[in-house]
Amino acid sequence: MWFKVLEHSPKPDALKEISVNGVELVLTNVKGRLYCFENRCPHEEVRLSLGCIKNKKIKCALHGYSFNLETGWSSEEDLERLKIYQVKREKAGIFIEMEDS
Repeated sequence: MWFKVLEHSPKPDALKEISVNGVELVLTNVKGRLYCFENRCPHEEVRLSLGCIKNKKIKCALHGYSFNLETGWSSEEDLERLKIYQVKREKAGIFIEMEDS
């Protein structure tokens, strides 16, 4: 199911915190492409919105682990995968796809 989350895209490389159905997410714009992911590091559950974007990866502010924004896989082999959400941009705004609960 698709949920409208914003009217307009976030500014480039900004980390916009949003909440959909009680799930804390981050929406970001990297070179015009939108990415959305869960706002918690799978390693220590720190908010990833405190981190930074570099080379299409989000870097956790606590231990420096990076997660690929397209796949969710980490720079560390033994870490759980970051949950990624589909994003679409339409005239009506920005939408995130969430699984039915």
